[in-house]
Amino acid sequence: MKPRILYQLTSPMHRTLGVEEIERRRAYLSEAAASDVVIDVWPLADGPSAVESNADAARVVPELLRAVPKWIAESFDAVVIGCFSDPGVAAIRDLTDIPVIGPGGSAMHLAAQFGERFSVLSSDPTPKGLLARLRSLGLADVFVSERMVGCSVLDLVRRPDEAFNGILAAARACVDDGADILVMGCMGMGFTPQLTERLQDRVGVPVVNSVLAGLKIAEAAVGMNLRPAKVSGSNR
Repeated sequence: MKPRILYQLTSPMHRTLGVEEIERRRAYLSEAAASDVVIDVWPLADGPSAVESNADAARVVPELLRAVPKWIAESFDAVVIGCFSDPGVAAIRDLTDIPVIGPGGSAMHLAAQFGERFSVLSSDPTPKGLLARLRSLGLADVFVSERMVGCSVLDLVRRPDEAFNGILAAARACVDDGADILVMGCMGMGFTPQLTERLQDRVGVPVVNSVLAGLKIAEAAVGMNLRPAKVSGSNR
């Protein structure tokens, strides 16, 4: 039986961008996935149209927690939370043994493996507190900067060609800051066709696509039969 990976959107995208966009994302992930993996993409029943603040991320978490029993009932082998902020990942792992992957953390850890100093390209607006998050991930020492690309998450989806110049300018500024590898800090960027390749060609440094980072870490977790560690009591 083929492994099944769920890409769990963090918005009611069927209402905001339409079922066609959900299907486009499923097709994109299916093409990028290993040949023996089945991909599903689910929207949330309710929530913000995009996660652009910490308040948005907080609103998303209860909706994700309510979705966990459905994941279990469907016997998914892994779930990717479709937001760079990785909302609710730690809480969700308390409720299920299914590998639950945060694409933001996955992408930044990959960047640290392949570069000496990385920067993050973020939609505008975006949740605050990236540096504190990097400290918790143990990556603050190799982080250079966060640059806003000048457009919102929804604009990245609706007007990708118009958004490109702002993304390119931010990417070049990150390289000027000293970054030798870049991370896409928005799933809208990650789902934009050919954007990763275009940026790498224009700025001359590797670019980590957070969508694909989350997918490939999920595939690795399934292939290695990894499950969340369950720790109780005090550390000794």
